[in-house]
Amino acid sequence: MPAAWPPLAALTCVALAAACTPPMVGVLRVGGMPDDALVTVDDQYIGKLSRLKRFGIKVPAGEHRLTVEANGHFPHDQLVTVPGNGATKVDVALESIPE
Repeated sequence: MPAAWPPLAALTCVALAAACTPPMVGVLRVGGMPDDALVTVDDQYIGKLSRLKRFGIKVPAGEHRLTVEANGHFPHDQLVTVPGNGATKVDVALESIPE
């Protein structure tokens, strides 16, 4: 009986190595006004804008939906791409809602 090619053991090792490789991570930094605006990334609440200005947030490399909201302001919503082992900075200036 002929041996299978490539050997099953070799495929298993390759598959396991890929599964064990940690995902690429980057940093998303968000600046802007007002400081008390609330930030969500991929529909998950992250915190106030003032905190993200200082520390940023680690996210998996790739595309993410950034939303910044504050009372009395129009919300800001955009897609951002964060590179692996890199950083992306986004500045957001929310526009006040006229009275």
